[in-house]
Amino acid sequence: MVNAVMSAPIAKSHQSSDWAGRISVVLVDDSAVAMTSMVRWLHNHLPLHITGQAEDGLNGFELVSRLQPDLVISDLQMPGLDGFELVERLRRNFPRMRLIIVSFDESPTLRSSSLRHGADAFIPKSRLPEELPGLLTRLFPQVTEVAPSLTLEPQL
Repeated sequence: MVNAVMSAPIAKSHQSSDWAGRISVVLVDDSAVAMTSMVRWLHNHLPLHITGQAEDGLNGFELVSRLQPDLVISDLQMPGLDGFELVERLRRNFPRMRLIIVSFDESPTLRSSSLRHGADAFIPKSRLPEELPGLLTRLFPQVTEVAPSLTLEPQL
């Protein structure tokens, strides 16, 4: 199933932020539980505009090709195309798009493998609340430089 547009509101604490909703994101994850958790957390803590969701790499590639978001956050292990294959295809077709691979597997080699395959970053899902805000300020400095300090409660 591909959900082309998410229309949930941005978290109240970010509605007045100068960069609220200015970073569009597509989420790709085959776990409905992980997807629901990530969407809920993002809506409650970060001012991102979730433009779509896909449950596997093939649908993710099609959705991203159609929507061309600023950012793709993809799970690593999925049917169809895994996160590495998805990132490789997206990097070839959309070289300026920002790509993050996430996984429950926290193996240190996944970070270097993710970068080798073209991702901008790898974040273990357990560390997403701590690492994503700082990563966004590095990936999108032109957007986030006007943002107030991003301090989050780590809950995912």
